[in-house]
Amino acid sequence: MSDQKQSMAAQKVPDKQKAILEAAIAMFAERGFWNTSTSLIAKTAGVADGTLFNYFETKDDLINEVYLYIKRKVANLQLDGLSAHLMIHDAMRHIWNRYIDWGVQYPEEFKVLYQIKDSYQLSEAVKAEQNTLFAEIAGRTARSIAEGELRNYPADFLAAFLDSHAIMTIQFIAANHDTTVDYRALSFDILWNGITH
Repeated sequence: MSDQKQSMAAQKVPDKQKAILEAAIAMFAERGFWNTSTSLIAKTAGVADGTLFNYFETKDDLINEVYLYIKRKVANLQLDGLSAHLMIHDAMRHIWNRYIDWGVQYPEEFKVLYQIKDSYQLSEAVKAEQNTLFAEIAGRTARSIAEGELRNYPADFLAAFLDSHAIMTIQFIAANHDTTVDYRALSFDILWNGITH
C-alpha cells in the first residue's frame, strides 16, 4: 500500500469513531441513552452495526466514551488560554465563562453529559481520566484555598455547588437569550462573592 493510501486509511478510522460518538450524542439527547439502540446510532453515523462494535465492544463502552469525549472537549476549552500567571479571580472567571459558553453553544452535549452523569454508573477508569483532565483546575483551586484566597469549604460540596450553579446559569441563559442582561457575568459575581472572604 502506498504512503498516501495508508494515510487515507488512517484518517478514516478516527473519522468513523467520531461519527459514531457524534451520532450517539444526537440520539441520546433526543431519546435518552437507555432508549437508543446501537443499531440506530450506527445508522445515524452512516456505518454498519459491525463497524460500531469494532470501536465499542458494548453499549456501556460507548456510553462511557461519549461521556469522556464531551469531558475532553470541555477540558480543552477551559484550559485553552488559562495562563499560570492569572490571579485566581481571573482564572476562575476564564474557566467559568468557557464552561457557560460551551453549555449554551452545545445544548445536546450539555444535556447528554448530565443525563449520563445523573443516571449512569461510570467506570472507574473513566472517573480516573476525568480527574486527570481537570487536575490543573483542581490543583489551582486547592492552592487558592490553602493560601486563603478561597473559603475552605469541603471540596466535594463546593464541586457540587459549582456544578448546580453552572447548570442553572446555562439553562437560564438558554431560556432568556433575548435579554440584555449578562447572566454569565452576574452568575460569576454571585459565585465569587460566595466562595471568597
